[in-house]
Amino acid sequence: IMSVPASPQTLYSLKNNLKDSMAELEEILPAMVELSHRLSAIDESDIAKRETLLALFNKTHDLLMGSYFILHELMSSLRLLLDTTIPYEKRYHIQSINLSLCEAYNYFSGNKNDGVWNLLKPMIVVLDDPKLNPFVEIVDRELAKLGTEYCDKQMRHSTAHFDKPIERYKSICSITEEDKYCGGTSQFLLNHFYFSSISMMIFSIINQTIPKKTMQGVKEEISEIPAFDIKDFVEKSVAKKIASDERMDKISDQSLTAVSNFIDSLYNDHLKCEGLKEYAVTHNTELPTTVSAINQLILLRMMVSFIRCDLTCAIRAYMNSESSIERSLHLRKIYLIEVSALTHLYGYNSKKKSESVWSQLMVLYNDNSVNESELLQEKLEEQTNQLDCVRRNLHTHFREGDELNIVKRYEAYKELNQVAELKRSIDLLHLCERIEDYTMSVLSRIDKNQRQKSIEQQDYMHTMFESMRTIIKNSKSSEEIKTNTIAKLNEMEKKLTHLFDLNKPC
Repeated sequence: IMSVPASPQTLYSLKNNLKDSMAELEEILPAMVELSHRLSAIDESDIAKRETLLALFNKTHDLLMGSYFILHELMSSLRLLLDTTIPYEKRYHIQSINLSLCEAYNYFSGNKNDGVWNLLKPMIVVLDDPKLNPFVEIVDRELAKLGTEYCDKQMRHSTAHFDKPIERYKSICSITEEDKYCGGTSQFLLNHFYFSSISMMIFSIINQTIPKKTMQGVKEEISEIPAFDIKDFVEKSVAKKIASDERMDKISDQSLTAVSNFIDSLYNDHLKCEGLKEYAVTHNTELPTTVSAINQLILLRMMVSFIRCDLTCAIRAYMNSESSIERSLHLRKIYLIEVSALTHLYGYNSKKKSESVWSQLMVLYNDNSVNESELLQEKLEEQTNQLDCVRRNLHTHFREGDELNIVKRYEAYKELNQVAELKRSIDLLHLCERIEDYTMSVLSRIDKNQRQKSIEQQDYMHTMFESMRTIIKNSKSSEEIKTNTIAKLNEMEKKLTHLFDLNKPC
């Protein structure tokens, strides 16, 4: 549960400062397109000036466009974070905010001083404009603050790569501060204000530098520039079509809460199995082989439950979006979850498959007596065969090396069949439920077999201890020694019976 909710001051500041950011971009984009046309129209005799101004324009364009789109992603996650009271859903949106903040910091600063801001900064220094110069130090300071105080790289890795179940559980449980991530969004908003101010100043400088004659012939060319419209990403009937799916009750508040609580229970079962292993090591005792299989089943069930919860949160976010652009953002996250989660659950190539939670279970418990595991494996193959890791990276990173992904990812949305994308995610939710049912049947069979083995083991031990008690009773020792020795044997039999009684919860 969130121990530190967002403060009223933070919320008031965000609500008043995050308004109409996309409306601002709608006004700015046509002016940027016009300026780009004017730069391209500079006479060949001024080629050096044209190339210099174009380079400055392009770097500034990357700075401003990136800042607006990143801010929009943060705004969407923040609104949904504040709208929900479900702890898991809050943590899901906090992870999304942290991922966006980490990717934003990398976008502007880079890993080797090669971020968008760091590439533009030398050009600003060369301009030596008295109004621009003070911003350099300010932005450096505020960007550094964003990276050091609000970017959790370990959580970012867990979110983007869908860690192994236990590591993921610990990472999610470590999220307790809602206010911190609202503060991180507020910190990015401050940086956005500076980026926007710098960009407007640079565009003004470029505009004043362009020779007046370049406007001849440009007006006609730019007269048809449309107002800002990335694309009507979502068919208007998509939400209705998906909402009519009879399986949509699986993404209800009650379902999400029940599955997330179940994860806590599974983690406790995992700790019990780990406790048995520790006991066996410290007492030099060999554990039944079924303990490892049961623990692997627990890990598989945890992974499946994480997929169900994260997909539910992403689909709910899609359904509760307020614009086509916002829905597209959450559709991207749905795909990210599918690829990252299925990679750990089943794997998309021979190496990943051998390391997957599913394969490790099959090694420990190859259930040849039923066909369900084979049927599930066929369904998992169908799901993983559709995965595209290049597309997944595009939807995860704002930049990859020198390549900037922000505009590209919006272009990629044009190719999406949103109904098909959402149907696949709901199919995966349904498959996860089938896997959960399968694991229950496996546990039932293991339990049945273990009960029989336990009975046989206890009968064997009881016969052995009865034989020892008979020998002691018939010995020539004193009655006191016989009584004490038999009492110790009884206690030893009781402890061994308890140790090997795997019918008790694990």
